[in-house]
Amino acid sequence: MSSDRRFFAATAAAIVALTFAGFARSFYLHDLLGAPAPSPFLILHGAVMSSWVLLFLIQAVLITTNRLRWHRRLGYIGVCSAALIVVLGCVATLAAAAREVHAHSEAVNSQLDVLALELAQMLLFASLVSAAVYLRNRHDWHKRLMLLATLCILPNAVVRLAFLTDIDLLQKNISLVTLWAFLVLVVVVIDSYRRRGLHPAFGVVGVGAVASLYAAHFIGVTTTWVRFSTWLVT
Repeated sequence: MSSDRRFFAATAAAIVALTFAGFARSFYLHDLLGAPAPSPFLILHGAVMSSWVLLFLIQAVLITTNRLRWHRRLGYIGVCSAALIVVLGCVATLAAAAREVHAHSEAVNSQLDVLALELAQMLLFASLVSAAVYLRNRHDWHKRLMLLATLCILPNAVVRLAFLTDIDLLQKNISLVTLWAFLVLVVVVIDSYRRRGLHPAFGVVGVGAVASLYAAHFIGVTTTWVRFSTWLVT
């Protein structure tokens, strides 16, 4: 049990580090690194997203240190934070798609694909958090569903890190989805090796989450989606 708790605490810490590294230039350290300041809305969006990953780490540490009462109390804050993430995430991705459509930019089709991916992320995140709350008394399911939910909002951090490289392959949405899927696979493999078996939450729900993002990508590049999403944001 103690090994289980340390694994989730370490994974939560790694997620916080990945989030900070991904958004250091555009958000956390933009003044020091000479990047443009984010808009007030993006500051709010970034603050809410940051609060979730920090809360995820705090919750994991509370479990590790047997502070179950505080873990339950902070769970109510987590539910409110999750709801805000879904609302702000949908608004942000719709606004980004609208800007590209109205500007008739060359990247409009790519951005509309991103819209499909990010809406799928929000749907997955909301569904997984809801399922985790419902199964809060089944601790092995609860913590893995919460971990999967948090991983589902990490692709944007992966994108920001990819932009720091010179590898052209990473400029394609399908490659970014694959890189994210690899990170999920690493977490699942480590957990499975540790417990000498694949937990159903990862084996069924995890596979479904990865498959959903791939499906969202392939839907996002279709003519039907381009037409519908263009209508949606105009």
